[in-house]
Amino acid sequence: MPTPLGHALAGLAAGTAASGGRTILGPYKDLALYAGMGMLADLDFIPGLILGQGSGWHRGVSHSITAAAVAGLLAWLWARQRPDGGRLALGVLAAYLSHVVLDYLNVDTRPPFGIPLLWPFSGEYMLAHHAIFPDVKRHALTWAIVKHDLMAMAWETLLLGPPAAAALIWRKAKRRWPKGRN
Repeated sequence: MPTPLGHALAGLAAGTAASGGRTILGPYKDLALYAGMGMLADLDFIPGLILGQGSGWHRGVSHSITAAAVAGLLAWLWARQRPDGGRLALGVLAAYLSHVVLDYLNVDTRPPFGIPLLWPFSGEYMLAHHAIFPDVKRHALTWAIVKHDLMAMAWETLLLGPPAAAALIWRKAKRRWPKGRN
């Protein structure tokens, strides 16, 4: 699975693109929301940590298209009274969905391999045949593991940094445009 950095960069880029580059909650609040939604699916680690089962709950239903749709629906219910609330909901949907897509496109070294992409319509765990993102090691801190994970973060930054930077530049430019051009 990609690192939180990769998920945050992808969430920021996808959320900004889907919301049309508009500032809705505030210039930094939107970005924090999209980056956070890009990482949200991995909160399924928490039950395993609390119950002493490690990552036993990880890559469950929170890693599905349905979970992304629920996140988008909840955002729409919350923001529907605001101007551009629909755009915010689309941004949330896209940011959350970016997490699912990145996890689908990674190297997975622990069973069950993949994610339940189409849950509840299919319980099958799915994984792309050609991974783009390397696995991330989550066990004993040795130099080899730290080096591996730093290389994974560098790769994610190389791939996802430019779209995130482009999203930031686009948002900044849109704020300077006259209202009629938005």
